[in-house]
Amino acid sequence: MGVLYKKLCRKPNLRKAARAVLANALLSTSESTREDAKLFLARLEPNITDLRKQLVANTFVFPPARGVAAKKPGKTTRRPIVIAPIASRVVQRAILDVLSALPFVQDIQKKAWNHGGVKDGGVAKAITRTYEGTIHYQYYVRTDIKDFFTQVPKVELLAIVTTHTDDKQFDELLRRAVNVELGNLAELSQHRDIFPLASRGVAQGSCLSPLLCNLLLHDIDERLNSNGTMSVRYIDDLIIFASNRSQGLKALKLLKHELKQFGLDAYEPSSKGTAAASAKAAAGETKDGFSFLGCDVSPEAISPGKKARASLLSKVDALCNSALMSQRHLKMGTTELMTLSSDPTLLSTLWRISNTVRAWGGAFSFCTDKRIFRQLDADVIGKVSGFRKLWRSKIALLSEADKERLTGMHLLDDTSFDESFAKMVASRDGTRAT
Repeated sequence: MGVLYKKLCRKPNLRKAARAVLANALLSTSESTREDAKLFLARLEPNITDLRKQLVANTFVFPPARGVAAKKPGKTTRRPIVIAPIASRVVQRAILDVLSALPFVQDIQKKAWNHGGVKDGGVAKAITRTYEGTIHYQYYVRTDIKDFFTQVPKVELLAIVTTHTDDKQFDELLRRAVNVELGNLAELSQHRDIFPLASRGVAQGSCLSPLLCNLLLHDIDERLNSNGTMSVRYIDDLIIFASNRSQGLKALKLLKHELKQFGLDAYEPSSKGTAAASAKAAAGETKDGFSFLGCDVSPEAISPGKKARASLLSKVDALCNSALMSQRHLKMGTTELMTLSSDPTLLSTLWRISNTVRAWGGAFSFCTDKRIFRQLDADVIGKVSGFRKLWRSKIALLSEADKERLTGMHLLDDTSFDESFAKMVASRDGTRAT
């Protein structure tokens, strides 16, 4: 057993990985994921022991994952999300922790060129660096690497790591952790081809994917941050800063040339008389401002972008509409499946709206234009006010008890009684002499 594989198999490392995975899974928007996490957490130590035994015996198998062809907001295309079982995620996270401790990985992670999928990264830091580019450079080129996660070459990706590991058992586990096998291919029907099932692509949803992709692009980052240009990358979103248009487009040409060796490409912004092939690319003078990572950035202000603002209001609308469709009061006392997500109450809806607004605000807390936040508050308050009026109409003809049920009040009449006692009393068994 090699040094890295032995380190991965240690219980403290598996326990640390499990806690990191569960911390995210328990807050997932997917109810099934939250339930799986609760079950794993209930038997945390036995589960860790089982995982260690399987890993030591080299019998651990990554079960088929579940593919979700998630709709992209306002688009007809889908995003291929791979949801692995909790045990698989724990092993993947343990692999990530071992990789992150390797000296060559740490050296790369210390560089400030990429801010996505790294320990001390994040959108706020990426925007901080972006604002620096706005102040010190006159021209920008914003682009996106086309179909990055689904087209990245696995062989080249893994080779970058395995040249530094010298541990065949660890390398083989990493290879299996990166491969994607889905258990619901039949359900995905026409969307199955967007998933990375062959020699190209890694799973969106795996904690390993961002790190491995960052390692692949590191040399390109290095070249884009020399010879008078500067770049900021957030996994596959990229912005290049230059002194002028000619230098900026030259840097983009370099990027496209370097990506070509991996079978990848980047979007091009519009040129004179030519429309952009995608909204994912743009170029211009920094003094005029631009959008990047969901933010509008200019020398005067940093604010949430138009799409981000629309997304928040859309989420509030969806929560309100879901509540207005709730049939919770009709399902009480029946065997029909009932959850707060499918049959929300008034209180749970307001709580979820509050949490959605709080999370959105936290994500953009680094922004400087507070007028936009106040306007969004007014928009959300207006939507909630309209929702309350429709809610009152919805419950107007209901009984007082059903009104309280839909509000979120638990009634004693909804208690799940032990009927065996009622049967015992009805038959007078409790008073018979023995």
